[in-house]
Amino acid sequence: MSNLAQDILFGVAVADALGVPVEFKYPDKIDLVSVESNYSDHPNRLTSFGSWHKPVGTFSDDSSLTFCTAEYLANKESNLDDLMERFNDWMKQGYWTADGDTFDIGRTTLFAIENYAYGSDWKSCGMRNERDNGNGSLMRIAPLVFPLLYDNTITDKYTYISDFSSLTHGHKIAVDACYIYLCFAEYLILTKDADKAYQQLKQTLKQTYNSDPYFCRIFSDDFTQLDPSLFNNRGFVVGSLEIALHTLLRTSDYKQAILEVIALGKDTDTNAAITGALAGVLYGYNSIPSHWLAPLKAKQAIMALANNLAQAYPQVN
Repeated sequence: MSNLAQDILFGVAVADALGVPVEFKYPDKIDLVSVESNYSDHPNRLTSFGSWHKPVGTFSDDSSLTFCTAEYLANKESNLDDLMERFNDWMKQGYWTADGDTFDIGRTTLFAIENYAYGSDWKSCGMRNERDNGNGSLMRIAPLVFPLLYDNTITDKYTYISDFSSLTHGHKIAVDACYIYLCFAEYLILTKDADKAYQQLKQTLKQTYNSDPYFCRIFSDDFTQLDPSLFNNRGFVVGSLEIALHTLLRTSDYKQAILEVIALGKDTDTNAAITGALAGVLYGYNSIPSHWLAPLKAKQAIMALANNLAQAYPQVN
């Protein structure tokens, strides 16, 4: 029997790994039959292949930084410098990577970790300019649903989320994207219904974001009818948020959701990982196709981490 931590962590990692081999490709260059089979048609799938020359089942920075965040929360740590230390160890020493090799580091995340390594603390190391609104904090933020739902000492959720996002991505656009995403994730956990969670999201936040030039489309009446090719799939945080919410509202299982995201091309691993956390919440660990899960790297370590996180927040089991 799975728990919510398994649903989320494996939801992220499996989707991430599935998207890694086709990252940067345009939609018309992606063979979804090959993707669905987990690249079984590729003669070197268990050795180096694809965009990053990695074996099938290799997850990227999206999962690694999610695991760092989950570990920090599972240990009930309270100093975000400790989380930045993990991020630094990931970048410099391969901590929580699939194979000891750190790859696919986003510019904003790179600069923030370097700032920390050169002496800035967690409050000052993150990037805060408008051009620093990639999806690098959104991709790792999903584990925060545990304290947000089950730690009653958190009285200001926006500030709490902002602190975690701003370790790397401190501009308001990135923080708002993380906030909207986590609100939706909370409602999804509570309702186990994407449509109900979305309606709750609109009821709660539409007044705040209805006139926001970046987020108003999410709260529009025709959001679910939009063509997903309209969304920025190249790593802009708002585009990744739109893709994740829109996909979950228009698909009916984990497999379909992840394949539809990857079919959009470009930032396939991160967009799939962000969507995968939500799809994991909605459909559960047992919904992940076994031939996607089987070759995933570091499965035992991820399972142990998931169990530790679940034990730290026993109310969600």
